[in-house]
Amino acid sequence: MTPEDRTGITSVDAETLPRLTIVTPSYNQAAFLESTLRSVLLQNYPNLEYIVIDGGSTDGSVDIIRRYQDQIAYWVSEPDKGQCHAINKGLSMATGEWMAWLNSDDIYLPSALWTVARTIQSHKGCNWVVGAVEFADQDLKPFSVFRPVCNTDDWLDFVCTKRKNGTALPQAGSFWSRQCWEKAGQLDESLHYAMDHEYWGRLAYHGFRPVCIQQSLALFRLHSQGKTALGDGNFMSDERLVIEKWIGRVTPSEARLLLYYRRTFGLRLRMRIMKHWMNCCLDPLRSVVQRCRRAMRHHAD
Repeated sequence: MTPEDRTGITSVDAETLPRLTIVTPSYNQAAFLESTLRSVLLQNYPNLEYIVIDGGSTDGSVDIIRRYQDQIAYWVSEPDKGQCHAINKGLSMATGEWMAWLNSDDIYLPSALWTVARTIQSHKGCNWVVGAVEFADQDLKPFSVFRPVCNTDDWLDFVCTKRKNGTALPQAGSFWSRQCWEKAGQLDESLHYAMDHEYWGRLAYHGFRPVCIQQSLALFRLHSQGKTALGDGNFMSDERLVIEKWIGRVTPSEARLLLYYRRTFGLRLRMRIMKHWMNCCLDPLRSVVQRCRRAMRHHAD
């Protein structure tokens, strides 16, 4: 089956597919890097620009990249200032109409780029597309899905994600246009954990809103060496830093809302975590109740 068959894009449409630039930042991720590279290249997307920015790895990553260098538009291995700096380096040389980054321990699912292209073509004027991302273990076995949520038009909800109408937008499923990049600028290199969260807020502040699709586009690998394994504290610190930066840039009324959100941030986070765990516990119970009801109906019949 061809990519066109899987996605509904015809061969005529393929001639005008949007050019997608994907950047992979990497540093000493040889254990995972090859599966990431292959997941991008095996999309067989004909208008792809793939850029790999390695931070001077010493674990064999460079040998892996060299095996695929004929299919990579540009790659380099040299010391950098961290993940955001590497991503900015790659995106600053992008020629694509659309762009995204895929971390070197995550992968795109088959036909992901074709799905993004189809969404762009079917939503005239859109500048931001976000699809679902599946959480997977170290061996890429999925165990849950992070679906994009955006039930608001208020840009503050993209910054204050723990509000009632807050957004939830997975990074690995996110793609944005060159117009977004030119308007919002580069990633904030002072952040190390919530750089995507900060960028979504900036896009929303400049008037961009995402087209959310519920199809899974990527696998987010959870493993002991990943940033997520370091706990919520680092992400919370970065989120608070993001809020502090916004307070000094917005109108007085918006600043008051941000100040209130900052004061209640910890409580909101705990409530969200509690709600998540309650749902996790209730789901098996609901299944048991449903089975019991079916059994009772069957017995009654």
